[in-house]
Parts: sequence; C-alpha cells; structure tokens
Amino acid sequence: MDPILFPTRQSVITLQDITSTNWARIIHLVVNKDQLTLVPPNVESLCEHQFHPHSIVKAIYADTTPVGYIRLQQDKDNEQGHEQGRVQDVYRLQCFMIDQACQGLGFGTKALVALQNQLKAHSAAVTTAEKLAAETNNSNNSAAVATTAASAIAIKVLTTSFATVHSDDSPEHFFAGVGFTKDATGKEMVWVSCS
Repeated sequence: MDPILFPTRQSVITLQDITSTNWARIIHLVVNKDQLTLVPPNVESLCEHQFHPHSIVKAIYADTTPVGYIRLQQDKDNEQGHEQGRVQDVYRLQCFMIDQACQGLGFGTKALVALQNQLKAHSAAVTTAEKLAAETNNSNNSAAVATTAASAIAIKVLTTSFATVHSDDSPEHFFAGVGFTKDATGKEMVWVSCS
C-alpha cells in the first residue's frame, strides 16, 4: 500500500473538474467550525450546481489530494459596463472553501489566483475568437476589434456574511490580498481584470 502524502506549502495547487471519481472526496471536505456559517456544505452546493446552467464547480487539489472546492455562478443579469472597462462576464463566488486540515498553507490564495488566471485565459480566447469573427465578417471589424479588446471579467463575492466573523479573521482581508475591492454599496467585493 502506498503511503498517504499530506499536502505541504510546496504542493502544486490545481483546479480540477468534479467527476464521478472524485465527488465523494469533495463532499467530505469541511471548513473550521467557526467558518460553517460562511459557506454551504459542499454536497448542498454541488446539488445547486445541477440546477444552474451557468454554474462552474472546481475541486482544489494540492498535488494529488483534494483540499477544497469552488463554485461560481455566472451572473447573466449583471453583465454590463464597469467603471474599469467593458465587463464581458460577471461571476458570483457562491462557495469557496479549504478543508480545515489544510488551512493556513496558502492553498486558498493559490487556488483563487489559479481561478483568476483560468477566467482571464478563457476571456482572452473568447476575445480572440470575436476578433477573428469580426475580421472575417469584414465590414465594421475595427469597431468590433476595439470593443472586444477592452473586454474584462469580474468575480463578485457577497460580504454580508463576513459580519458574523471577528474583523481580524474576516475573509475580507483574504479577498483584498488577491485583488478584490469593495464596491460602492460596501456589500460586495469585486475583482475585475482586462484580458
């Protein structure tokens, strides 16, 4: 029998699809007791995902070990211009968790940066495809290219649940550390990146 290798700070963090072979391991991941009010149980979040066609779920792996879970919901009602440029896609962070045994090792930060990079890469690919389509269609391609070049993606996280946590332990500090800022209402934090 192979020895079980526990993740370390040096572990490589990847985002992987949730499949029939790993879902059971994902639903058994649990946050610290004082964080239970901040995120729904993973099994509940995975069930909700089945009923939302614009939902994205990813398992967070440290090397070969699942250590966390992310669920995003594309916000079709909120795709509009943003003060920093045209926002192509807006996502709401519905669930983001690292198992209690693996917290404090930097996995959450690495996972969120990996997610931001994946969304930027997807946005860039869509933008390139739009540019090619505009060039192929010829007539007003310069306007279309100018429009797609400024496209951006956004991730929003609702911060009202953070009020239940001591300010020193608030997830707000974590999200600010990876580029999120408070919106004008103070009820959400937003990360926006141009492709």
